[in-house]
Amino acid sequence: MWEKLVSLSEDSQQIIAKLPQDMVLDEKLSDKGVEEALSDIGASDFCLLTDEVNRFVNCANEGKSEALVGFPIAEVRDAEVEVVLSDHDMLASMVVTGAYRGSPLKGPQIVHALARAHVTKGINKLALKKVLVMSHQLKPGETFTQPVAKGKSPVQGQDARFIPLVKDVTKQVLAPIEDESGKVDMLNLGETVTVEAGARLMKRIPATKGVPGITVQGKSIPPKPGNDTTLKVSKGSELSSDDPNLLIAQVSGMPIIKERSVEVEDALCLPSIGVATGHIKFKGNVIVTGNIESDMVVRTTGNLTVGGFIESADVQAQGDIEVAKGIIGHNVSEGEEKSCKVKSGGSITANYAQFSELQAADNINLSIHCMSNELRCGRDLTVSDEAGKQGTLSGGSAKVGGKVICVNLGVEGDTATHVNAFARYANFKERQQKYKDEYTAAQEATMKVVRKELEFKKTPKAERTEEDEANLAKMKQESNERLEKAKMARDRLEMELEEALEENTIEVKNKVYTHVTVQYGEEKVITKRVHGTSTFSFTQYEIKCASAMDEEALEQE
Repeated sequence: MWEKLVSLSEDSQQIIAKLPQDMVLDEKLSDKGVEEALSDIGASDFCLLTDEVNRFVNCANEGKSEALVGFPIAEVRDAEVEVVLSDHDMLASMVVTGAYRGSPLKGPQIVHALARAHVTKGINKLALKKVLVMSHQLKPGETFTQPVAKGKSPVQGQDARFIPLVKDVTKQVLAPIEDESGKVDMLNLGETVTVEAGARLMKRIPATKGVPGITVQGKSIPPKPGNDTTLKVSKGSELSSDDPNLLIAQVSGMPIIKERSVEVEDALCLPSIGVATGHIKFKGNVIVTGNIESDMVVRTTGNLTVGGFIESADVQAQGDIEVAKGIIGHNVSEGEEKSCKVKSGGSITANYAQFSELQAADNINLSIHCMSNELRCGRDLTVSDEAGKQGTLSGGSAKVGGKVICVNLGVEGDTATHVNAFARYANFKERQQKYKDEYTAAQEATMKVVRKELEFKKTPKAERTEEDEANLAKMKQESNERLEKAKMARDRLEMELEEALEENTIEVKNKVYTHVTVQYGEEKVITKRVHGTSTFSFTQYEIKCASAMDEEALEQE
């Protein structure tokens, strides 16, 4: 029926729907068939005015005279362009709508669109040309979005930096040197690093203010200036009188590098610790060029460096403990205390350890082997040399806060080995529950405010006071801020946990032997046969093993 009702206007810019004077509608007219009728008269590329179509249909069905006069139900339209700002006004995009038999875009239209949106900075001329080209290619009504201007982000200021001008004492001591024949002598660890009074210790590079950014509308974005902190004068050091950004030694001694300072202190140096010296308690660093012998007790508030062995001794240091050779205890019966105990407030480094109890707040690093020890460390356990060729973790137990890296795990002969990796998982779960509870409490508080707001709105306006309204607005803002803060804390911890689970694996570079218990949280698996290079990981629900050989046979406990 529509083919009898539609026709092209005299200027060919519109399609007119008109009910002929002599036509009587046999049935109710609907919008069905209007698009086919436009296609039949070659006007399928006109912009259909749906509201006008419905208006004409209603008038025609109701017999109104307007239907006899006619309605424009479709029209020619030129291509249109709109500028949309996003990313906090740092990005301007042009949204082009294809022409309905009209003209494509022209240069002035694009310029005017940018002007209307006040876009003046970061304009990409090539992108504007692409907008022009696409306006010729788009189908009627089809849209295309093209970023055309981009703001410049501010360059944030850098925090003050502190650059040490002296070598790290512990690394220097533990670096074996070659003799004249070219052989490495593990007993010759080089000269202890010392400084003379007045020596340069650390320099400070002040913080920078940063460089402002700019939006596409030309608005300046101020940068965040860097945190500017100063050098800290420590024991045995002072600021240079010529340069406030330079720390110098006040006395001669051994430099100890700190976060933004360097301490200079005398260190206790001994050839060995044994019967001749008695037990040692020292406030500072202790350097032992030889061994710490059986039954000796050593306590130090600084770092401990041992050029030989620690054998069945009780050793504790608040700093790092570095042993050039090994840590050795006696093989005792199950349930008995280990004869050798080594505890560090930092890291423990040695070639090997056996039949001992090792505890470190940070890392434990062993080069050759770790045999039948009880280990606890807050961060990572590494049993491997630099080449990754040797390093066996076998027997005993290891409770590791972070990840475990070793060449071999377990040993032939079914010696039981227990490794509990990522021991910080329980702490993560406790914090996770705490943040979930805080978020739930914040949600409940927010709902209470919502209910108060609804009750307030039910109160007649004459009975409302500005003070009550202000108090309610304040409560609403505070509850929303609390809810957002709780949500951010919960989500941030979730991300940290996922990253920690991905990072804190047990990586075995060569072989995993039988009777090795791998534990994450409450989950445990036991290896049933020997297999090759493997990586154990935890998904919070199960322990997974990726092996270079056939999939490992594991028994879930």
